[in-house]
Amino acid sequence: MPKEEALVIGLDIGGSKTLAGLVSRDGESKRTMQVATAPSPQAIFSAAQSLCESLIAAADAPVLGIGIGSAGIIDTEEGSVIFANENLPGWTGSRLTDLAIGAGLPITVENDVRALAYGEAIMGAGADYDSLLCVTVGTGIGGALILDGAVWHGVDYSAGEIGYLVVDWDGDEPLILDQYASGPAIERAYQAAGEREERLPLTEISQLAAAGDVTATEVIKVKARQLGVILAGYIASINPAALIVGGGVPQIGALWWDAFEAAFRENLPPPVAATPLLPATLGLNAVMLGAAMLAWKAVEA
Repeated sequence: MPKEEALVIGLDIGGSKTLAGLVSRDGESKRTMQVATAPSPQAIFSAAQSLCESLIAAADAPVLGIGIGSAGIIDTEEGSVIFANENLPGWTGSRLTDLAIGAGLPITVENDVRALAYGEAIMGAGADYDSLLCVTVGTGIGGALILDGAVWHGVDYSAGEIGYLVVDWDGDEPLILDQYASGPAIERAYQAAGEREERLPLTEISQLAAAGDVTATEVIKVKARQLGVILAGYIASINPAALIVGGGVPQIGALWWDAFEAAFRENLPPPVAATPLLPATLGLNAVMLGAAMLAWKAVEA
């Protein structure tokens, strides 16, 4: 049967959700299933296997392979998690190619932001560019680099991990970008600005800003501007053809994006002043779709 009549599975294992979908060669999502990410590696494996087996059973065409986009720094050769932070406790050391799914289907494993970047590069906002920096702003800040249309991993699979950039100091303690301009950083800044005992979730802060809360509005704009300044410097350093930004924080909308874009543009050095800044376009399925496209690439190699 021709490959265009076949399917692959894309699997997104994140800190809050595990999403799986059947994806055609042209990137169309045929069917998806989602569960909350389980609290332990063993339970995550069990849930992922169950999702994939359910999709295989429901597929109306042969399933040729599985692509996994996972949180953490991923050894793509071994299919294992080199390092994962506290968002997935115990995930470090997990070997995702050990998932026993289907009749020995080939499994491709990639970091979730790199999977997203690959999807955006071939079927999303970055389709017209041969090099990209892709940044996700959410619970943390992730980054990935695309060079000549392919994911660039670096020697130790950490290329593009901009969340570790030191951007400020708290006394003698360095503050990294992940702590400085992410969703939780906005929550902490709003809590501190109002001297509140309770830390509100970003969704509520965004709603307060939309309703005219001056403090919420200013905190969101300040954090957006700070990220814009930092990314302008990073763009000057690596000089990609375009910057793509996605994740949950930009979903705040124009309040965040306009402040971010203005600061980014104002701080780009002249040689890179024309660098396109693009919102990610693949939405909540971006990691799953990118992982599926990586599975297709492996199947056709």
